[in-house]
Amino acid sequence: MKSRKSLFTGLAVLAVAILLINLSTPKKVLAKKTAATPNVVGAWFGIARPCPASPTTDSADHAAFCTAVCGACPNAGVLPPEVPITSTLIDDGTILEDDAGEIGLYHTTAHGKWNTSANDGLVDRPGTERVKATFMWLGQTPPAFGLLGNAVRMRYVTYSDPLNPDIMIGYIQPYFFPIAAGGLVVVNPSDPADPLAGNHIPTIDPLVSPLPAGCDLSKGCLGTYHFVTRRIKEE
Repeated sequence: MKSRKSLFTGLAVLAVAILLINLSTPKKVLAKKTAATPNVVGAWFGIARPCPASPTTDSADHAAFCTAVCGACPNAGVLPPEVPITSTLIDDGTILEDDAGEIGLYHTTAHGKWNTSANDGLVDRPGTERVKATFMWLGQTPPAFGLLGNAVRMRYVTYSDPLNPDIMIGYIQPYFFPIAAGGLVVVNPSDPADPLAGNHIPTIDPLVSPLPAGCDLSKGCLGTYHFVTRRIKEE
């Protein structure tokens, strides 16, 4: 009986010792895994020009790129010969865009969303990651300067090469929405079935989604621009 009691006492002491060791041993803190920041995140500057590109004044690569994107690349005949652009892609999926068109024919900074692009029918470039975005600005419609006339919603597609991450080729396609008359947005009447919306939804709605596939005037698309954009780096 005494030996059995001693055995139980010994086991109890051992259990307490193991518990104390476990409580006193520092626990390893597992590092929280975070997704890698995509190469496209950052601020960019570039020059966009209408497609089709000329292989004599530009490069055969750009000419072939335009052909792959839009074929004969019809346009409305109102596109300027070039549009310098600045873009900021934020890692939460926000995109901000400004362009030199704001200087002569005022429109607001564009705001929108970007995401990676795959299996959606857009042109591939081997060895690159494709990113697509849509953003929108508010603008004037000549000759009514100084008054709101339109919204332009843009399709933006760019290709990031992991071996050359500070320069990207891409294209933009502006879709024109004449949302206003006399500076005021033309809206739908209030619908009792949707009291939250009231009369605040444009009759010609620039947020109709998705944008049409392809780009021609019958779809409200003014044309296709191709661009090269380079990263604005810290000093």
